[in-house]
Amino acid sequence: MRAGIAGAGIIGRLLALALQKAGWHVTLFDHNSERSCSTVAAGLLAQLAELEKNNRIIYDLGNDAIFSHWPRILADLGEEIYFRQNGCMVVSHSRDRAELRRFGSVINTKLPLNESVRILNREKIVELEPTLAAFDQGFYFAQEAHLDAQAVFSSLQKYLQDVQWIKNAFVDCVRAGEIVCQDIVEKFDMAFDCRGLGAKAHFNQLRPLRGELVWLQAPDVLLSRPVRLLHPRYCLYVVPRPGQRYLIGATEIESGDCGEISVRSILELLTAAYTVHPGFSEAKILYTATHCRPTLPDNLPKIIYADGFLAVNGLYRHGYLIAPSLVADIMRWLDQGIKSVKYTQLWEKSHDNNLLAR
Repeated sequence: MRAGIAGAGIIGRLLALALQKAGWHVTLFDHNSERSCSTVAAGLLAQLAELEKNNRIIYDLGNDAIFSHWPRILADLGEEIYFRQNGCMVVSHSRDRAELRRFGSVINTKLPLNESVRILNREKIVELEPTLAAFDQGFYFAQEAHLDAQAVFSSLQKYLQDVQWIKNAFVDCVRAGEIVCQDIVEKFDMAFDCRGLGAKAHFNQLRPLRGELVWLQAPDVLLSRPVRLLHPRYCLYVVPRPGQRYLIGATEIESGDCGEISVRSILELLTAAYTVHPGFSEAKILYTATHCRPTLPDNLPKIIYADGFLAVNGLYRHGYLIAPSLVADIMRWLDQGIKSVKYTQLWEKSHDNNLLAR
């Protein structure tokens, strides 16, 4: 069986990996994955904390990914890729305690807090992160994880040696059993559209949501797990990487501009990071990155399918959190049909005659 995949972001690469393992002959059309939004990701796998702004299904997708899929994927890649499941802390300054109460209430409404969630006072915060004594209240989500998203992205490319990788490929359209690339029609048993913002022909409500990241080298900061700071105007996360490097981010701007980070954003991010830990005042800015994430109105992913065709899109800010579970559902559909899929509410059968092969 021959599969063509348009789009070499994280969902396209993981789908290629799964298809390759299942014995398919895969062709991957890569327009410019070095500038993919998948490269501008902190690798924060926060399935419970993300419930504040999202549907319960994001939690379920993330849980499956962390416990069932990511350990197997990382084992398949066979490289030493940074991955830690040592939880995530959510804190706020004393003046913003109302934000922390609101946060806990929202999550508890969507999913009653269980033994994997601990309410923290100052003593318990210091037990987990000794350098965060400035905070006296917070939450600890024990089952959350984080990984080196850039290392995963690069390793997938190296691992997919048996995939026919077509670089600098601008895909004109994807139809049932066909991918049209620079006016050349390529035939497949299945054609997959994983182009993100490039697939607006199939997702007319798709919009870009700009995100920004700052990489810091901070020798004076010792954090072993992600820390999320709640604030009335903005949200900040600090995600550790080996070598006392930290990724600082969480901006969400309704914009399609992928240009350099703004002065306002970098001031807010770095000021907030300094209030989390004063050691960030001496940190070195390694580099900054921006990109626009493909987002649908409900901030949920969507899978459109027809005979010989499937398009997946709208991963929003959850690419690494939910992509492995979406791929597993797609493989179930390929093997056993629509009745076998787990996340039925994300699937929609297409009746678009334009999808038919010409």
